Amino acid sequence: MIKCVMFDFDGVIVDSERYALDLLIRIMKEEYGVEITEEDAMHVIGFNTARTISYLNEKYNESISVDDYVSRYSKYGNFYMEYKDLRPIDGAVECMAKLREHGKRVGLVSSTRSKHILYALDRMSIVSLFDFIITGDMVTSSKPDPEPYLKGLSFSHCDKGECAVIEDSPAGIAAAKSAGIFTVGFQAASVKLDVSKADTVIDSYTELCRRLLS
Repeated sequence: MIKCVMFDFDGVIVDSERYALDLLIRIMKEEYGVEITEEDAMHVIGFNTARTISYLNEKYNESISVDDYVSRYSKYGNFYMEYKDLRPIDGAVECMAKLREHGKRVGLVSSTRSKHILYALDRMSIVSLFDFIITGDMVTSSKPDPEPYLKGLSFSHCDKGECAVIEDSPAGIAAAKSAGIFTVGFQAASVKLDVSKADTVIDSYTELCRRLLS
């Protein structure tokens, strides 16, 4: 029986991946004169900033520093704090509330920094839906490393066999699978990533909630 469900944030709770893809491509072109492909931009979804820059430096033979990228990125605004249409994907709030009504623990495990995640959750008034929150600055190694979900397990007070992870990216799925947790490839957002390595694939919160509570 599933006793705890851990959700990714971007692409699972909010439909943010299209924004993130377009912004990464734009910054690399306008700030560094590097035209990266959408395929490479999609590859780094789920990575933290350091892992993203490391991948792009190697792929495009660049030497961009993380600090420099973060400084330039800040000129483009902040999705989590400023995006006017920030809202949960249809059915997300109802599903998580129903899971809690049935005694399930609900966690959030994201590669994004805590100040951004907490600000976004507060803007949407959904902080209280989560029993625990793991963010990118709470771990040493980010997704696809299993550390974020292993830390989530320690907060869940459940065995790994009693947990499920909801993820939309290859990096997130790899992290959850490496942690030994049943993983749902979730495809309700506008950007559909490769979720073929997940244990099952679901494309709506209606179906997700039905499966988790069956």
